[in-house]
Amino acid sequence: MLPIKIIEENLDESKLGFIEEVWDMLSYQLSIPKADSRKILEEVIEKYTEPHRSYHNLSHIYSMLMMAEEYYDFIENPVLFELSIWFHDLIYDPSRNDNEEKSAERAVELLSPFLADSFLENLKKMILSTIKHAPILEDHDNELFLDIDMSVLATEPAVYHQYTNAIRKEFSVFPDNLYQAGRKSVLEKFIDGDHIFLTEFFKENFEKQAIENIQNELVKLD
Repeated sequence: MLPIKIIEENLDESKLGFIEEVWDMLSYQLSIPKADSRKILEEVIEKYTEPHRSYHNLSHIYSMLMMAEEYYDFIENPVLFELSIWFHDLIYDPSRNDNEEKSAERAVELLSPFLADSFLENLKKMILSTIKHAPILEDHDNELFLDIDMSVLATEPAVYHQYTNAIRKEFSVFPDNLYQAGRKSVLEKFIDGDHIFLTEFFKENFEKQAIENIQNELVKLD
């Protein structure tokens, strides 16, 4: 079964309620006081609902949390995994190239009163691993986190088309020639490598569809 990806600019009350419930359970596990937990959640929601986000928004977080729940039995450190999902795109400006660093920095700032430095260092590494789609922590969780983050590449063609439209909308400040050149460069790096996905499960089940989707998009970009 191909990954299920929700691509919406605004989540309905049911989906929003789900992610709020997941956050409340997570912050309870971390013993974050309720008032502090709500402040963090308010900032997170505010960031992910910024008007320039068409793909890197709450629906992306919702989809990743749903997939994390689906693969829960294969995750060694669920708390670190979920926090990585929540904060990996917290700062997102398509015109900048330091979003991941800024997201990691803000995650540490928000969570440092409640979590050990060693844990926060691992969280930072998980977030920074999304820069090159390459694990920094040498464990299965980092690989699975990256595969779930990029699972949209292996969705059915109609959903992949929604995804490409959303990405183009986010980069609407760039003219077509610049966008197409940049997008082609990104996609070619994916298919020129040995593989797109990192875990054996994703490679065996989703690699073929991802390559097909990317090749079809490259044809349209020519």
